[in-house]
Amino acid sequence: MLCPACEGKGCERCSEGQIEVTECPLEEITEDIWQTFLLAELYENGLPPVAGGSLDQAMVFVEAAGFIMTEKNYWKTKVE
Repeated sequence: MLCPACEGKGCERCSEGQIEVTECPLEEITEDIWQTFLLAELYENGLPPVAGGSLDQAMVFVEAAGFIMTEKNYWKTKVE
């Protein structure tokens, strides 16, 4: 796969601009990063991560909102 750090030019992270993917890249994303993605989505939909916003919501709601947005976007692309 093309090295994302140097875009194929070659760098200290890769071998001649290529990297070998041996496991799912999503496994490298930590829980706090997933949480940030979800908070960014909620912010985009009008629920900012401030007092009274998404940070004051129950985690079960935040996770449910993320699931619902994902499903909604999936089915929206299927119908269009």
